[in-house]
Amino acid sequence: MYCHHCGKKRTDDAVYCSQCGRLLAEKEDAEGLVSAELAAGISMTNVSIVTEPADEPLNRSEIMKTKDKRSMWVWLAPLLLAIAAAAAVLAYYMYQSEINDKVLRLQSEAKTEALSGKYAEALAKLAEAAEARPDFAAVQADMDIVRQVMELNRTLEAAGEQLKDQKLIEAEQALEQAKDGLIGHDEPVYAKSKERLETIQVKLGVMKLSAELAGLNTVDELEEKLHAAKVLDKDETAGLQEQIIARIVELCYEDALALLKEKNYSDALDVTARGLAFAEDERLTELSQRIEREQKQFEKAERQRLEQAMQQAAAEDLKNQTAAVEVVKIESTLDEFGDLNIEGELKNAATRPIYSITIEFTVYDAEGKEVGTGTALATPEYVEPGETMNFISTVYGVYVENTTVVVDHATWYLD
Repeated sequence: MYCHHCGKKRTDDAVYCSQCGRLLAEKEDAEGLVSAELAAGISMTNVSIVTEPADEPLNRSEIMKTKDKRSMWVWLAPLLLAIAAAAAVLAYYMYQSEINDKVLRLQSEAKTEALSGKYAEALAKLAEAAEARPDFAAVQADMDIVRQVMELNRTLEAAGEQLKDQKLIEAEQALEQAKDGLIGHDEPVYAKSKERLETIQVKLGVMKLSAELAGLNTVDELEEKLHAAKVLDKDETAGLQEQIIARIVELCYEDALALLKEKNYSDALDVTARGLAFAEDERLTELSQRIEREQKQFEKAERQRLEQAMQQAAAEDLKNQTAAVEVVKIESTLDEFGDLNIEGELKNAATRPIYSITIEFTVYDAEGKEVGTGTALATPEYVEPGETMNFISTVYGVYVENTTVVVDHATWYLD
């Protein structure tokens, strides 16, 4: 056994230390030994004067020192405990702050990776952040967004491969699916996916238009497709637009040439002008000039024809008015009574039907002396152009052989 004050070895039955003179222990009770120091502390707390055994009285100064040390521990222990607790709290706070900083740093790095298109790297950093802070909702939300963007990119990648294989319907369906997935998402991380979607949509549009060109046979249809191509990206559709314009020019050339053969000069010029509005084509320009030349020649010939027609019409009108009745033949016989019986054949020389034809004639002898006159109505009453008519008349008391009958005048009505 040792003194718990100075460490001096003592006997088991000693009450006071032989080295320092301090109380070692009181008698044992039923539960064991009670600490002498604790007994002394209780004694100091409850009484102000400690009664020492009469045979070995304590030094007063030592008693006061012991009292002071115990009083100092009374207030120092809680202070030290508070300092230790504060230090523990500070250490815990610094530890948690370090974790928070790590999570925020990983989240920021993941954002940078995702914005640059490195989605797998971004997802790995977010997973590390989620492991450090499993309940951090912002990290979980970012992970969901990155996964969705990766799924969108897989869909767009599939659409691109389908375009390469000319599977336009399947590619269009995949693009519609990706388009639906982007609805309501304006976050910057979706920007690259949107750009890729637009690029593939332009390629799809170009391929669809190219496939449709072979079945288009009118300028109106081609012009509609050209407008659709212009709505798409200019760089992607430059070659397609040139192809459509070349087809429009070719159709305009063919249509204008067909109209020229029909002498439909105005429509032919309109068609060439429409084609030249799309492109300055040399063949179309030359055709337009040819149409203009032939139009002028045709118009000149038409004017001449009209003039001739007018002259002919005037001549016909004059003939219709003045020479519609033409004498074909006249025969005359002198009967036994000296009367001259006359039969004549006339023709309608007009260009229109005539009717109510009356003639006046004179009879001359062989010496040209007038021996008689007369009038007659021709039959039939109505005579078409080119048809003939007849008349019969008798001149009484001629008594002359070898006479000549001359139609002096005729009257008629034009229908």
